[in-house]
Amino acid sequence: MARPIPSYGDEALDALAGMVREFGLQEVRPRFRELEDAGEFPRELYRRMGELGLFSCCFRSADNPDAGYRALAVVSEQLAYAYPPISAPMNLQAATVPLTIANWGTVGQIDAYVPGLTAGKVLGCNAMTEPDGGSDLLGAMRTRAVRDGDEYVVTGAKMWITNANVADVAVVYAKTDPAAGHKGVTAFLLPMDTPGVVVDRVPCRVLGKLMPTNMITFDGARVPASAVLGAEGDGFKVAMSAMDFGRLTVAARSLGLAQSCLDTAVDYATQREAFGRPIGHFQMVKKQIADMTCEVAAARKLVWDAAVKYDEGTVPTRESSIAKYYAAEVCNRAAQACAEIHGGYAFSDELPISVYLNYAKLWQTGEGSANIQAVLIADDALGFKRMDRHRRPSFVTAPTAVPA
Repeated sequence: MARPIPSYGDEALDALAGMVREFGLQEVRPRFRELEDAGEFPRELYRRMGELGLFSCCFRSADNPDAGYRALAVVSEQLAYAYPPISAPMNLQAATVPLTIANWGTVGQIDAYVPGLTAGKVLGCNAMTEPDGGSDLLGAMRTRAVRDGDEYVVTGAKMWITNANVADVAVVYAKTDPAAGHKGVTAFLLPMDTPGVVVDRVPCRVLGKLMPTNMITFDGARVPASAVLGAEGDGFKVAMSAMDFGRLTVAARSLGLAQSCLDTAVDYATQREAFGRPIGHFQMVKKQIADMTCEVAAARKLVWDAAVKYDEGTVPTRESSIAKYYAAEVCNRAAQACAEIHGGYAFSDELPISVYLNYAKLWQTGEGSANIQAVLIADDALGFKRMDRHRRPSFVTAPTAVPA
């Protein structure tokens, strides 16, 4: 049984949270087994989420004056609460792809892609990770983009790219000057139907079928110079800003899933009986419930701190990294505790607890693994490396929506 939604201290955000949770619990969660068996995330759900304004929650308009990063956190959290896989598109359709275009793109690029992405009519993917590594963006990058007149010729491969098999456009990162370090990386907006782009689905039982992951091979794919996002050599900064956006959504999704695990565990512990009384009366179960309650409350504060700072116009690289690191760890522990409290029923196909476990583990890795987050946070605290050293000092706090 779903618990009452905690107030976000804002009437509009509270109403948004209620609408999103109702959508998730009534229109999606009852279909979880059907969706898991379907083979891929249904396009109709993308369109439905677009119609509800979920993907445009960060884009301000006359009809959506309260848009911003707090709204993005609310939507991400409540979708993950209802059913983790339906929150996954928020990262691509509402954050890492459209926000990156809005912050770095030309007017023409914004007009061409942002309306369709936020409406759920155009699907995007973020092609950053490569077969030889993800966190080591510079060292592992083998993808090259060579200038040829008014075009760039892209060769190389990307790995673990969510939704590449259904995407219409990708943000692709490639080295244009391998000798220039982080200044030699360039970001491109590359249509996925470009000749020379080949997508191969990567089988992954852990993620199920609703979050397809893929390998993209670029075999001499040509893109016009006008496809550069930002300027040539800005790609590393573009990637870092995209990671910041993504870490906020992963943190919020981890929070939502952790809250769902807590509520599910509480319900079961008050109903399941052993030795003549509900198992919630046993001290070991009480300890697990207490730990989950405290950690979820702490994670909520960290996620909200990062979202508020975004809306205030700062670049909360440190805050979003801390929130992502802690919330994902809390989520993993909450999913584990929820499964332990359920015992054998945790493995039943009638309950989504195995899905909770898989996504909790996934979000420890997505947008920078837990180990990488720990290194970044520690280096910043010790004064070895500032986390925001490659960030642009300003960004669009709440981009203006472009009419679809």
